[in-house]
Amino acid sequence: FDFISQLKNKQVVASIVLRTRQDCVHQRNKCSGLSGRKKTREFAPIPSTAMVHTGIGGRQVNSFLTALNIPPVSNTLLSARQKESGSAIETVAETTIAECLSQEIDITKQKFDSNELTVSVDGAWQKRGSGRSYDSLSGHCSMIGTETGKVLGFSVRSKYCKMCDEATRKGVQAKTHDCRMNWDGSAKAMEQDMVVEMVQSIKSKGSNVGTIIADDDTTTIARLRKSVDPNIKKMSDKNHVKKNIANALYQLKAKHKKLTPKVIKYLINCLNYMLCQNQDNPKGVENGLEATDLTDLMKVYKKQSQKLSKLGSTQGNESFNKSVASKAPKSHFYSGTSSLNVRVAASVAQKNDGQCYLIKVNNNIGLSPGVHTKRLAILRDLQARKRRAISITRKEKIRRIQLRNRRVKRNAVKEMCEGTSYSCQIDLQDHQDIVEIPSAPVPPEVHCNIPNTAKVICFDLETTSLARDSHITQIAAVNGESHWTSYVIPKLPISSQASEVTGLTMRNGRMFHQGKVVESSTISTALDGFLEFLKAAGHNIYLTGHNIKTFDCHILINTLKSVGKTEELKKCVEGFVDTRLLFKINNPDLKSFSQVNLIKTLMNCSYDAHDALEDVIYLQKLLDFTNIRIADPKFSTATFTVQTAYFSHDQIILTKLNLPSLREFIDQKVISIGIAHKIASSNLNKSSLLLAFSRGQEEGIRQLFSEECCNQGPRVTKSSKIITAVSNFIKQHLTES
Repeated sequence: FDFISQLKNKQVVASIVLRTRQDCVHQRNKCSGLSGRKKTREFAPIPSTAMVHTGIGGRQVNSFLTALNIPPVSNTLLSARQKESGSAIETVAETTIAECLSQEIDITKQKFDSNELTVSVDGAWQKRGSGRSYDSLSGHCSMIGTETGKVLGFSVRSKYCKMCDEATRKGVQAKTHDCRMNWDGSAKAMEQDMVVEMVQSIKSKGSNVGTIIADDDTTTIARLRKSVDPNIKKMSDKNHVKKNIANALYQLKAKHKKLTPKVIKYLINCLNYMLCQNQDNPKGVENGLEATDLTDLMKVYKKQSQKLSKLGSTQGNESFNKSVASKAPKSHFYSGTSSLNVRVAASVAQKNDGQCYLIKVNNNIGLSPGVHTKRLAILRDLQARKRRAISITRKEKIRRIQLRNRRVKRNAVKEMCEGTSYSCQIDLQDHQDIVEIPSAPVPPEVHCNIPNTAKVICFDLETTSLARDSHITQIAAVNGESHWTSYVIPKLPISSQASEVTGLTMRNGRMFHQGKVVESSTISTALDGFLEFLKAAGHNIYLTGHNIKTFDCHILINTLKSVGKTEELKKCVEGFVDTRLLFKINNPDLKSFSQVNLIKTLMNCSYDAHDALEDVIYLQKLLDFTNIRIADPKFSTATFTVQTAYFSHDQIILTKLNLPSLREFIDQKVISIGIAHKIASSNLNKSSLLLAFSRGQEEGIRQLFSEECCNQGPRVTKSSKIITAVSNFIKQHLTES
């Protein structure tokens, strides 16, 4: 209510908030500088202009208003106002057409020394055709000059008038109204009739249309030659030609399995390049079509080599149709009144003059252009010109192609992995392929941004062996002057190599260190003590250790999972720092980066290594001695997040789970052990490969292996050699079985 009151106090004419008739008169007189007796008629045309411009109707306006608790507006008032603003919009559209036609004629004379214009034409219906039925009640068509890219003419056809139909139903004579019903033929014949009308209109203005650019889906050119000019020329739209060839190739795909989507796409690209390189060269087009080895398919196109050597584009018309669809959405019916004609006229004015056409409409009505209307219209036009300038650059074109290729490739991979999800009458089939191939694991953010206030706690583990599933025998941590350590009774035997290094042994359920009995506890108790030590240190903790990324973290996480304390570590720790990676960055010239060698080289001392407590104490001393600031961004690659640690651990488990199923591929030397590990860690196994091959043959394996995963490169590999080898092995395996 405060906002509404401010609007009233400032007497701002809002685009959709209607005032009383008295307020509207006052505002118009104020904007027009009128006073005293020179009063104008009471009306508020701004809301109807806004309705047309934004592509909404009276129902949407009232829904918006009532949602804001503003009283709705009667449809009678809205219709009356739309007639007044609609007339202004159509006048502005015709004015812009006259200006653009004059520019087109001048440019054509200067460039070609000719009065014959080259224009592109295309139409659209307000109701989408199904492919079998085209029964739209209305349609529109545009004519765009190839030199200016502006609309030189437009036309609308309508088979229905709301008021006439209502009068017919009631059996009375229709009231006087602006009837726009002007067609009683089929929807299919609308476009040809509109094109003939527009060409005749151009001719009546003293100019001629010499060449028409259009698609090959209508008999427009034949009707033009019959009704207007027998010498008028026709150029086909290159996008429609490309689309028709692609459709023909996809129809052949059912009979020829080698015509995979990738091959079809490659052929289409080659044909596109050939057509671009052989414009005005029919013989070159014929030679190019012969080189495709698709003799039967290309027979039809070889006969049209003259036409294919001169192709145009109706892209401007497609863009105009999109603009019309935004102002007259197909989901709403505007064909029963003049509203459709007004909305198409608004699209013409916007195409020719940009969004600043609104200023001309307001001036035509006798209103001030409006500060906010003018400001936003100018901004939108500047943005549109900037986008257009960027869109025609080589860099932007390449970017669009790459984005489209990635999108198509990603969609093809997803469809192959999901199996059959949507198909005509698929639910009536007995067998439905709905088994999904697992998606690739998505890695989290790897590195940490360590703040200067971070607390660094050094920790170390001693284990029963070097295996990733070994058990902890000792765990220790140090935080400044605070130390903590615990010996742990393992459930696995300590290997002789581990005992030789750590000095830890087990006899009769008791633990010995260097032959002396030490106090030990269960792993659950030890981990509780370790977590309590971390919690006592406060917040913002970063666990630091030597070579922890490849070993200690995996052992720690595996152990935490075994006792159900996985989430406890995540609550205590913000991230990890691997000092082995840290010193590789800080001291790259060293030959060895083992902790023993680092302390010996940098601190010139030795210590009792492979005792967890001694290891962490001296690691902390080493960090203090070298005065390394871990928060420095140059050491970010030595850090990793808690999520990364858990993800790496899960990857090891996943690989261990899937790898045995790939043993046959490894033994037959189809793939190396390294590729087998990549396949297994990407959540794939033998059954996944068989499923992919059954759905897409070699192309299915290619799509699966080369799937892009979160900017991390291919899921497995892009190597054609490996993909072919795997496909051949699966094919042989299936044949034998």
